[in-house]
Amino acid sequence: MAIFADKSLTFLRAHAFTFMMMAYGLLIIIGAVVLMILEQPEENLLVTEIRELKARFLAENPCVEENSLDSLLMNVLSASKRGVAVLKSDSDECNFDFTSSLFFVITFLTTTGYGTTVPLSDEGRLFCVVYCIVGIPFTMLLLSSLTHALLPRVTHTPIQNLQVFWGLSRNHAALLHCSVLAFCTATLFFLIPAGALCLLESNWSYLESLYFCFISLSTTGLVDYLPGRTQSLAARQGLEFATSCYLMLGLIVLLVVLESFWELQQVQGILRFFAGPRHGELKGVGLDELVLSGDMTGPEEEPHYTLPISTISPAFSDSPATPTIELPPIFDLPPMATSKENVPPSLRPNSTPDLCQSPSTT
Repeated sequence: MAIFADKSLTFLRAHAFTFMMMAYGLLIIIGAVVLMILEQPEENLLVTEIRELKARFLAENPCVEENSLDSLLMNVLSASKRGVAVLKSDSDECNFDFTSSLFFVITFLTTTGYGTTVPLSDEGRLFCVVYCIVGIPFTMLLLSSLTHALLPRVTHTPIQNLQVFWGLSRNHAALLHCSVLAFCTATLFFLIPAGALCLLESNWSYLESLYFCFISLSTTGLVDYLPGRTQSLAARQGLEFATSCYLMLGLIVLLVVLESFWELQQVQGILRFFAGPRHGELKGVGLDELVLSGDMTGPEEEPHYTLPISTISPAFSDSPATPTIELPPIFDLPPMATSKENVPPSLRPNSTPDLCQSPSTT
């Protein structure tokens, strides 16, 4: 049984990246199927309702031709997709005043891009292309710099305090800190803003407000929800400015949280499992030993062996001295004293005969 488990684990490690790609493709297919099952009936119902409304309008207004009505609807929908007001109540809206332009730039540079406001002129489109070539990398550089500047204060120092004052290991302290950090982030940047939007936008439910917060901070930026469209001009500008600040601050906080989770040993172990041994070689550290031992230092150096050297201290007195054998430092042992009987003859010191002693007579 143990041999089968070892072989299975070896096979999974060897093909982990392939399995991960297959799982990701399966995840995409499952998402598409679930959305098709959930949304297609609603779409068909809406299409049926629009067709009935169009047929009723043509029946009540026989002087209007169907082709003319279709052309009018296409132009109106095209203008609406570009953010141009088509209703009389929205005629005072302007998509490119300073506040709206600032909101457009922030969503553009953060790659959120709600899509409700787009440049209408060729010069504006060309400017956006050049502006993004410079602005998006600079924005990413700024966000990365702020993240690495905040990480020691927001993550490293609290983890060290948990180790010192609570006596937790580094791994447990990091898990506890990341859990608290994720809870605070979800509360301050998702739950509370969703409640505020639900109060400001009377036709939004709490789920719709939470959905807007998520698609904003995840830089998805879908077009279906945007605050301030049913408010006055001043309220709309205020909400756009608040949303711009919310985007920048929220992205910085999310990057700090993600980087904190990325440094967890469990996450690094999962990465090592799916990336294979090549990942550890490129980083210059074996992540298997890193995860198991919790040591953040590099790999141990190979020991260097030298030939042992023994030295015998000579005798300087008339009395026979006990020879001392000094071992090399690598054994880390104190000098050993040996008796004369235990020392081989080749290692015993030469004893000089006493010249004053008269030879014995036979």
